[in-house]
Amino acid sequence: MNKKVLAGVLAAAMATTMMAGLSVSAEEQKMPRIAFVGKVEGQPWWDNVRKNVEEWGAEVAYQAPAEVDAAAQVQIMTDLVNQGEIDALLFSPNDPAACEAICKEAMDKGIICIATEASGMENVNYDIEAFDEAGLGAFLMDELAAQMGEEGQYVTMVGSLTMESQNNWADAAIARAEEAYPNLEYLDERLVDDSDADIAYNLTKEAIQKYPELKGILGTGSFDAPGAARAIEEMGLTGQVFAISVAMPSEVADYIASGTLGSVGLWDAGVTAKAMCNLAVKLFNGEEIGDTVDLGIDGYNECTVDGTLIVGQGQIAINADNVEEWVEIGL
Repeated sequence: MNKKVLAGVLAAAMATTMMAGLSVSAEEQKMPRIAFVGKVEGQPWWDNVRKNVEEWGAEVAYQAPAEVDAAAQVQIMTDLVNQGEIDALLFSPNDPAACEAICKEAMDKGIICIATEASGMENVNYDIEAFDEAGLGAFLMDELAAQMGEEGQYVTMVGSLTMESQNNWADAAIARAEEAYPNLEYLDERLVDDSDADIAYNLTKEAIQKYPELKGILGTGSFDAPGAARAIEEMGLTGQVFAISVAMPSEVADYIASGTLGSVGLWDAGVTAKAMCNLAVKLFNGEEIGDTVDLGIDGYNECTVDGTLIVGQGQIAINADNVEEWVEIGL
């Protein structure tokens, strides 16, 4: 770890509009030394998170494993905690359960722990979600059901069976279908693509061959819909088989333009990261968190608080009407 990066964290630059929503004045703020650990390095979704974290405070330490690797991520977190040079550890876990022990150790040392996409974790001060998990799952299902004409067979797809939020979204989508779409049939098949669009592509082809009547693929990871769309398009099944997931606009713009994808879901994880940084400042300065909290970021101005879970309103639909706007801003 570059000690210079950690030593000069968040000086006067933090008296900016990013600090809106903090009840203590900018002049009175004590700035914590923050480390943010992402899920993986070198992928657009997490490159965007890094960019936003660095915009929030140019000297916030950001690290991520080279691959989606729970053990490698835990090692990064362990090194940060053992160095004793941070006040707050912010992260999005590849495997929440694998992070519990090091987060407990961190909190025992007085380090603030804030997670995202880990609503079931115990050893965190707070987990921040851009939206309610049930709400996103229902949103994805509503979008997919509309494209499928509210009938037909579908499967689900996730990046990993240990990625808690992705699996919760998929479960919520299934629950929504059972509640609202009686003519949809879940084939009880959860595909796992290891957060790799090429694997998603191959799994989609295999699923279509396995289930000749397959009509929908409900993914929750950012690589699911791009990989599925490539397979659907190559197999000449545009308009017959439909797919959705959360996804980066730049990676699905062509598929949306061609009609292969009707829409995808999105939240700006970089904005979530900024909200996490603002929360770290609040906690570091001893502010009490009530039943609601304003984290000073659009979509996080009226967050609900339930125990250690903080929920914003950050979900958005990406479709033919707005995809280019999101591509233009680099997502």
